[in-house]
Amino acid sequence: MRESTKAAIGGIISALAVVIMLCTYISPLLVYTAPPFAGLLLILIVNELGYKWAIGTYISISLLSVFVIADKESGVFFTMLFGYYPILAIFFDEKIKNKVIKQIIKLFIFNGACVSSVVICMVVFNISYDDLFEDGIVFFVLFAVLLNVLFFVYDILVTRLQVLYILRMQKKFRKLFNIR
Repeated sequence: MRESTKAAIGGIISALAVVIMLCTYISPLLVYTAPPFAGLLLILIVNELGYKWAIGTYISISLLSVFVIADKESGVFFTMLFGYYPILAIFFDEKIKNKVIKQIIKLFIFNGACVSSVVICMVVFNISYDDLFEDGIVFFVLFAVLLNVLFFVYDILVTRLQVLYILRMQKKFRKLFNIR
């Protein structure tokens, strides 16, 4: 495949991901749901163009989402976790065979990224998270546990969408872009 075709596909996916991130203007709920959906688009890039192009596309989406989108919180969440996670999940699924070790590593990365995202939002963008601690430590711990459960659901979604893409959509995508 020519480099110009790869750049065009990366640009199209980047634009589509930024449009998804721009949906944060519609509803405050989309601040937390748009970044994971935008990240899922990188499954296409990993499978068709490889890790190098997926990382480049992730960087372009991250820069655009942090600098262009007014809601900095969603841009930070995309940049710190949901943008690179589908790339990383596919890589881990290929390289690490032990499922327990793989899940522990993924959980460690998720929790580190969550803490980093919140710290960046608080320090750099002056976003307050006081309401998380308003109801006490029990609520905060419950919230953290529920976030980890949602992460496992997202991890399953990434894995299943990759399989679905390969089995059902890859031929159509390659035909659309004349990829052999």
